[in-house]
Amino acid sequence: MRILVYLPGTLGASLLAFPCLKSLEENFPAAEIAILPPPAYADFFQNVNPGYQVIRLPDFKDITGLKRASSRLKKMNFDLGLLLDESFASALLFYLARIPQRWGYDREGRGFMLTKKSHLRATDPQLHLKRHYLQLLDTLGLKTSDRPLRLGLPDSYRQEALHRVKQAGLNPDLPAVAIQSGSGFGPSRIWPLSRQRELIQRLLDSRLQVVLVGSRASQETNRALLEEFGGRLVDLSGQLSLEETAGVVSGVKVFLGNDSGLTHLANLLGTPVVGLYGPTDPHISGPSQPPAVAFHKPAPCAPCSYRSCPYDHRCLNSISAGEVYEVISSFLAG
Repeated sequence: MRILVYLPGTLGASLLAFPCLKSLEENFPAAEIAILPPPAYADFFQNVNPGYQVIRLPDFKDITGLKRASSRLKKMNFDLGLLLDESFASALLFYLARIPQRWGYDREGRGFMLTKKSHLRATDPQLHLKRHYLQLLDTLGLKTSDRPLRLGLPDSYRQEALHRVKQAGLNPDLPAVAIQSGSGFGPSRIWPLSRQRELIQRLLDSRLQVVLVGSRASQETNRALLEEFGGRLVDLSGQLSLEETAGVVSGVKVFLGNDSGLTHLANLLGTPVVGLYGPTDPHISGPSQPPAVAFHKPAPCAPCSYRSCPYDHRCLNSISAGEVYEVISSFLAG
């Protein structure tokens, strides 16, 4: 039996779907399971080798691309397609590819293309994304398991990361904290710079090394921090592949980030995570397994989807540097 799983459209959601993948594997131990990840992360999933074949398809943003992708997929002869992406287009792709069994949530008017489906009502409570994907298997009659998982990272990436941090001036024999200071989503998810500066000063005073990580989206925020602390920080943002960043994150004592794919990656790697959640709810999209602590201060305007806060950003302003430092210290002590 050959199974194809269409992963959700972001890195973080795809990583939160791993328990669902593992449960699927346990239900069909003899099956060959392949994954269709977001195109931007296909190389990453292939390189970290979670044990599944990675399928790459041509872009299908229009009907011509959709026909081309479905034609290629049809030749791969999958028996079952599990849709964790909930778009109409993903179901249409599996339908046109003539995958005999197509399972997923009945969303976006796509139910007629599914051979097995789970219905969601507007009154149903919103679940954490990890539980949301597992519930799909539950409702389809499969057994699920929610044991903690660890993403296996090839040693080559750990060694390359070690080389890069040494080049940048980090001493691998001394404890370090990795901070993702910015956000590709927008400033609404960025912890105020004043709080970040205060926390970093406390970390440095405690003789901890601080390495700044993330994509190019974090570089502007990092430049502001570097102006304050100069050569006392190591900035690797925008300089590493996702695989190399994973190697760096796996080697630090604590990772501090916001609602992002990198936070979930650190969590799956087993690095203690401190998540800072303001406009989004960690009960829906927070780190899913220990060791992790997610800060979230209720605000009357939250949750929201603003990229830039039109008010006073109280959801993240309410999180103090002192309380974050205490949690980081507890991870270091434990």
